[in-house]
Amino acid sequence: MLIVRFLISAAIGYFLGSIPSGLIVGTYFGVNVRQTGSGKTGATNVLRSAGWKAGLIVATADALKGAIPVLLAQHLIGRGTTPTQAAWIAAVAGLAAIIGHTFPIYVGFKGGRGVATMGGMALALALPVALLDLVFFIPPIAITRYVSLGSIIGATVLPFLFLSFQRIAHGHLIGSDFATFVALLIGAVIIDVLHRDNIQRIINGTERKLGEKATPNATSSHAK
Repeated sequence: MLIVRFLISAAIGYFLGSIPSGLIVGTYFGVNVRQTGSGKTGATNVLRSAGWKAGLIVATADALKGAIPVLLAQHLIGRGTTPTQAAWIAAVAGLAAIIGHTFPIYVGFKGGRGVATMGGMALALALPVALLDLVFFIPPIAITRYVSLGSIIGATVLPFLFLSFQRIAHGHLIGSDFATFVALLIGAVIIDVLHRDNIQRIINGTERKLGEKATPNATSSHAK
């Protein structure tokens, strides 16, 4: 039954997304990232708390948490369904992974902000567009040193960049493309909502910049 496929893809996405990569890697490097910086388990806080190597490992792992459920949904769970149905199954898997990363069941539902996991989902759903979106993600970080700003801009632009490409290619969104657009749009909304405190700190000029070290036992006001 189709509903069973959706439930399986959602479960796989959520439970894979819930794996606390940042907490595991941080512990390996001798740092409890829940007690430093923002207290988040995402790659940015790990980078500030445990260094570039740890941050890169976590970013890769978190991206894989978004990509693997989508690929499983596309090539295994969605096998034998229509292209549109398979696209929706993959979309559900990717969004469930983001939710799992943000609210991980294994560690008290306190995770990261889902940026790298959304990036992995996007790479699996729409590879060329996801790569092009780096143009909107990297320069804001390079110019301002605000990782949060690049995350917000990159996530927000991504679904509309995908929409533009599909309109150029097809003149309209076909069923499978619409599923991808919806997944990217919902993912962007999640990312933006989770960064609302960062937006306020950017306005206030108090947002932590890339390269600044995380301090132990910081409060949530020093998030990413």
